[in-house]
Amino acid sequence: MPRLAAALACGLAFGLACGPATPPVEHVPKDIDAPNRATIRWFEGPLAAALAAAAAGEQVILDVGAYWCDSCHELDEQVFSLPRVVAAVEAGYLAVKIDAEKDEGPEIVERYHVEAYPTVLVLDAHGVERGRIVAPEDADALLAGLSEIAGRGDPLAAARARVEADPDDLARRYELALGYALTGRRADAEAEYERVLAGDPENARGLAAKALFDRAVLLAAELDGDGERAIVLLRELQARFPASPQALRAYRSIGRELHRLGRSEEAVASLEAMIAAKPAKVGLKSSYGWFAVRERCCADAGLAAVEAGLQQAPNDAELHHLRAELRDLLGDHAGALVSARRAAELEPKTAHYRRRVERLAALSEGR
Repeated sequence: MPRLAAALACGLAFGLACGPATPPVEHVPKDIDAPNRATIRWFEGPLAAALAAAAAGEQVILDVGAYWCDSCHELDEQVFSLPRVVAAVEAGYLAVKIDAEKDEGPEIVERYHVEAYPTVLVLDAHGVERGRIVAPEDADALLAGLSEIAGRGDPLAAARARVEADPDDLARRYELALGYALTGRRADAEAEYERVLAGDPENARGLAAKALFDRAVLLAAELDGDGERAIVLLRELQARFPASPQALRAYRSIGRELHRLGRSEEAVASLEAMIAAKPAKVGLKSSYGWFAVRERCCADAGLAAVEAGLQQAPNDAELHHLRAELRDLLGDHAGALVSARRAAELEPKTAHYRRRVERLAALSEGR
């Protein structure tokens, strides 16, 4: 099986049910006081292995959350523990739990454009998204969403039909190209991406830059495993459409491929260039910090970027949390505890920040 290459964005014609690009709110499920509890048998291992292990006709449920997300814990404890939910999931799905901040989580979040936690994705055996349920309020909402997704047809066949009905619709053709990339049909994907590029040569519709980014990340990096080729294509994208959102995203993707190739100094340079491209954008400094934490790469440089972000936004709890994580990586456990406490002070309702303070305090005390 080729490396998983999946990146369905909100609004694609593959039938996604997309939620808001905002953090999820906390809910109290209707079944919170249900007396009986059960346990879903979560698959142990990476997503690619889960897709390979799924039985014939079985789909994969991907519960994407974050360790600091209270609503994610509520979903797990108060919805996924209910017998009727367990029965529905195990009747036709292989269940996988992903932490967005750990292991392959960040890559999965980028592939599937997950913008709120928790998000429950339903995938077919190729990793193609059939639909999603964003921050389900309770068991009824979750089960209704699964039922609605189950009633949809083959997303790739539907995409082909839409293109055949209107061959000049470039947006639909881009969706078809993406579908081919997801299912490993490289030649078909390349042909459709070429048609998109020919139809939008100046990126007036924003589709050409998307096509170039996909070819680099989904085909070269993910499908072919060719990091060097991906870097070349991403730099061509930046040269051709420097003002596009994809050109800015390319810096981080280039950094990731360089780090994987063992060229960490060049990875740092790419992340530094990302910040220099939009120096007023604090979120890019946060992105740099997360890159350093997730990849265990360039912690010193990542910390410097986070410190620069704090100069712009001194009360940003996420930046204080990142400073704590990076100081901890660098062995400054006392400084990490100070930063973690500041993050918890700024956002006292965030349970993860409180737990991180407890862990660092125990570490500093030798417990």
